[in-house]
Amino acid sequence: MMNGYDFEYALRVSASACTCVQFLSGFLICANFMKKGKVSNESVVPFVTGFLSCSLWLYYGMILANSTLVSVNAFGCLLFAIYTWLYYRYTSKKKRVIHYVVSAIAVIAWIVYITYTNVNRKHSKTLSSAELHLHETVEVVAVTPLDIADTSIISSTTNDAIDRVGLLCSLTTMLFFAAPFSNLIHVIRTKNTESMPLPLIVMTFLVSAQWLVYGRMLRDKFIMYPNAVGCMLSVIQLALFVIYPRRSAVPLTTELHNHHHPYPYIKLMDA
Repeated sequence: MMNGYDFEYALRVSASACTCVQFLSGFLICANFMKKGKVSNESVVPFVTGFLSCSLWLYYGMILANSTLVSVNAFGCLLFAIYTWLYYRYTSKKKRVIHYVVSAIAVIAWIVYITYTNVNRKHSKTLSSAELHLHETVEVVAVTPLDIADTSIISSTTNDAIDRVGLLCSLTTMLFFAAPFSNLIHVIRTKNTESMPLPLIVMTFLVSAQWLVYGRMLRDKFIMYPNAVGCMLSVIQLALFVIYPRRSAVPLTTELHNHHHPYPYIKLMDA
């Protein structure tokens, strides 16, 4: 019988593997424009936002010293960087790609700098107050209170960093999950879900569900909440396949010609 530790380990491995597979689906987009020799309807936005999200989760995992979050999102950062570079090679709008990339890197650097600076400032201020209090009561208090003060300072400053970075991670993840809904109007208008990537939506549901359970086991609200939203949005999208069944006969207009694309909604954010 599997105990709690074995279940958590199996869940971490499964969630990590499914997430990596989901990240690898970006190669389908790259293969599409590489085959054509140029970028047409594809957008660089999902690649850059994916890099931004993975970078924030990587930083969050480093603060928590969580090897699972660090390894998965380091792999995601590498893949999204490769996707962005491939897109840059095949697009004619290179200046816009550079603008997006520089903006994303600037946001990441700003978050790391602000978090690090604020934590260090609070740490120094609290440490100075603790040392002053210890100096005033040196005849009465032994060395133990300084050790307790140090522990309290470290815990407080770390919690501040976790709250700030965790909130940003949650927001970027929820925006990433909500991106497919940009195609919702098209699906309702045509009453056809042919343009929706069913395998990707199912994979998103499985990944979100596993991370939701993992976050619940860790009691980490920043992992739980965005993945709960991801599960809910995936269920809504899956329900559309029941309400509007797929039809193979799709008009070959410029608007609908990209129905086979693994991320058809990204044409609405053409870079």
